[in-house]
Amino acid sequence: MSIVYNPDRRDFLTTTAAAGVGLVLAFSVTSCIRSAPPGGGSGGFRPNGWLKITPDNRITVLVDEAEMGQGVHTSLPTLVAEELEADFAMINVEQAPVDNAVYGWQYTGGSTSVREGWERFRQAGAVAREMLVAAAAQNWEVPVAECRAQQGVVIHTASKRRATYGELATAAAGMPVPQSVTLKEPGDFRLIGKSLPRVDALDALNGSAVYGTDVKLPNLLTATIVHCPVFGGKVQKIDSKKALAVPGVREVVEIDAGVAVVADHFWAAKKGADALDIQWDFGPHADVSSQSIQQLFAAQADEHAGIDEGISSALAGAAQRVEAEYHLPYQAHAPLEPMCCTVHIHDGLCEVWVPSQSPSGAQITAGRFSLSRVEYLLQRAKGKVLGRSFESIRVYNTLLGGGFGRRLESDYVAEAVQIAKAVAAPVKLIWSLEQDIQHDYYRPASLHRMTAGLDEQGMPVAWHQLAVGASDYGSPYYKIPASGGSTVEVDTGVPTGPWRSVSHSWNAFVVEGFIDELAARVGRDPVAYRLELLKQQPRLKAVIEMAADKVGWGEPLPQGHYQGIAAHPGFGSYVAQVVELSVDKSEGIRIHRIVCVIDCGQVINPDMVVQQMEGGIIFGLTATVTSAVTIRNGRAEQSNYYDFPILRIGETPPIEVYIMPSKESPGGVGEPGVPPIAPAVINALYAATKVRVRKLPVRVEELFS
Repeated sequence: MSIVYNPDRRDFLTTTAAAGVGLVLAFSVTSCIRSAPPGGGSGGFRPNGWLKITPDNRITVLVDEAEMGQGVHTSLPTLVAEELEADFAMINVEQAPVDNAVYGWQYTGGSTSVREGWERFRQAGAVAREMLVAAAAQNWEVPVAECRAQQGVVIHTASKRRATYGELATAAAGMPVPQSVTLKEPGDFRLIGKSLPRVDALDALNGSAVYGTDVKLPNLLTATIVHCPVFGGKVQKIDSKKALAVPGVREVVEIDAGVAVVADHFWAAKKGADALDIQWDFGPHADVSSQSIQQLFAAQADEHAGIDEGISSALAGAAQRVEAEYHLPYQAHAPLEPMCCTVHIHDGLCEVWVPSQSPSGAQITAGRFSLSRVEYLLQRAKGKVLGRSFESIRVYNTLLGGGFGRRLESDYVAEAVQIAKAVAAPVKLIWSLEQDIQHDYYRPASLHRMTAGLDEQGMPVAWHQLAVGASDYGSPYYKIPASGGSTVEVDTGVPTGPWRSVSHSWNAFVVEGFIDELAARVGRDPVAYRLELLKQQPRLKAVIEMAADKVGWGEPLPQGHYQGIAAHPGFGSYVAQVVELSVDKSEGIRIHRIVCVIDCGQVINPDMVVQQMEGGIIFGLTATVTSAVTIRNGRAEQSNYYDFPILRIGETPPIEVYIMPSKESPGGVGEPGVPPIAPAVINALYAATKVRVRKLPVRVEELFS
């Protein structure tokens, strides 16, 4: 049955702001508007999408989600084009302005873009289609039922008269908003489910795409920054004479986060930064190390070792008890484009060009640091910080050269605003890669103490996870009668934040590693063991079955090859991965094949699903076998790709991605590919060596010690 949607004037608004402008349709994602921080916004009508059809037959979709390689500038307009009955080649895409009064709280994270836009972007296309058809019928003086939309034109079936959307746009703007629209059934999709080319592919290839580091303004200066090497430290004394002697250096500016060098170009700024003589007050965290953090975690785990009474009772009655301890390190985001932001404060305006996953957060941050404290508090007291009336702060979101959660923070925006304000000139701040890796908001380090009780048949009857240093634990999706956990958050002084797949990254490693341990303890095949525990999780069960089938699980493998499996639900999707590898003391780990199966509901663009799975796997594999951030003397020891290596093309194993057919609502794809890869690798390593890896990244020498 088709979905019938009943819009009203709070959901859709048409306007002809000027003669001949055509059809401009604002559509509200009322069920998906992100809540704003306290004190912001004035309520009322808050549409958060725009569809424009102009008399020159140009169709434009404004997208408020940040484009950071995940393809949202293609997928969301596809939804509009599908219901609009437009040729996808007619669709133009623009990045929506940052305006909280219009779009709500703007951020891109949690694999939510398509999930939140699935129905409403289609509804916008359907409403516009019906208004165009109605305009044509009125113009031709024929019943609406005799007209149909097809490939960007409206056709009167009997007379074969045709009119393009552009020809009808102005008249359509005057038509009433239809009281109901019927959305297509999946079997009728023309565009959804097809691998349409990315709208931004050519721009990326020819270099015309504008990322944060590409922004150019007249008389633009370039700055870079030196932060205190110790987390939480601050400047004590600066000698800037050598820095100012570098040709091209204009100014040295002390700001809240450290010392900035402003110059005519980046190389001069970088050389000036290297020449600075800074005495630091290292603050209270100068003695923090990875070892002291692990000791702190262990002490906290001992202090909070209690287990819920129901789980304790089940453990007491179990035939056998299994315990294990898992450790995860800090992880950097390490995007190819380091943090950057351009700011121009002039004529009562603060203009910000920034590659941000949270442009609304960037706007708030810019407002806080561009105004005096009194001005800022007055604006905030009037509720203007989040509203349309806060017009003095304008944020323009560029393409992002990688985000992975790092660009949900706005620390680099605050720095750029402070620098621009101090030098009274337009400034582009670019962090060096060293500053980017050593002053990240890292994926938290954590310790997990696992306890399970097994019955006489070897099946789990009790399960508990104590997560120390982590914000949550993984509620097992396996059917276990008594299960649960607890968390202990610990302030180590090391800044942490969202990292691609957030808590799923550590919980999948722990849950899928431990469930494999339980299967091995009782001599059960790890696939069969999982399937027996997933009878009430049909979608997760199905992806495991397909992955096992694709790799020929249980069939003979080449000499020295071993397989491991892991699966995980998250972000509305279900993923299973199988890793086939070999391992040798001298040659290390060699991954021969990775098979990934995803059920992400209705697929918009299969190619982009495959791309995101491949990217997520490579991202997660890097954190599994090559890289981690370690702390010594209160600072990150790693500083660049030579000591925080990411997988290169030649090191990337063959990856096969299979998409489970589904008519369910779309799930996320940007993050779900990350969590299963680490446990799949360690489970394969156990099959190869009978050594259980419970600490990342994997060290080959520990497998043969």
